[in-house]
Amino acid sequence: MTANARQIEGEPAAARRALATDPASSRAWWFLGTLAVLRNPRGASLTPTVIELTVPPGGSPPRHVHHRADDNFLLLEGEVVVRCGGRTLAARPGAYVALPAGVEHTFRVVSPGPARMLLVHADDEFLRFIQAVGTPTADLRIPPPGANDITRQELIAAGEAHNFSIVGEPLAEADARAVLAGASA
Repeated sequence: MTANARQIEGEPAAARRALATDPASSRAWWFLGTLAVLRNPRGASLTPTVIELTVPPGGSPPRHVHHRADDNFLLLEGEVVVRCGGRTLAARPGAYVALPAGVEHTFRVVSPGPARMLLVHADDEFLRFIQAVGTPTADLRIPPPGANDITRQELIAAGEAHNFSIVGEPLAEADARAVLAGASA
């Protein structure tokens, strides 16, 4: 029996909503070369919003700033180098990274396989951005190259509409590798 299967007669409607998700029952999007899976059950609050994001090796978003919300994630698999303001660090599975609102940041996947992270945001603003630029999918894998490309100008406009700004380029692979080697990037 699933977590959502049994209902008790007379329960309020909120008690009858979905209580859990698994990948097969979650809503998903191909999003800028990644797979984004919403882990909040249907009908549940989106505060916080929890998104499982799978990023391919070498994946790196442009440097950006969230104006209102912290950008937090628990790294489940893979290895990433994170740059936040003037600081850079390597994160491995089990690391919880909390990037403050108003500070520019980016990351790069440096592991040979994809990185899988659980994004935890205080509200659904980033989810709405994913929905605006992503492509809904039932295919729970990283999209093939070019499957969900948008122009930089489209990305900048969508970011501004969702309270964050694109302020620079992705983290260069050489800079990420230097951090792993213990050099200053």
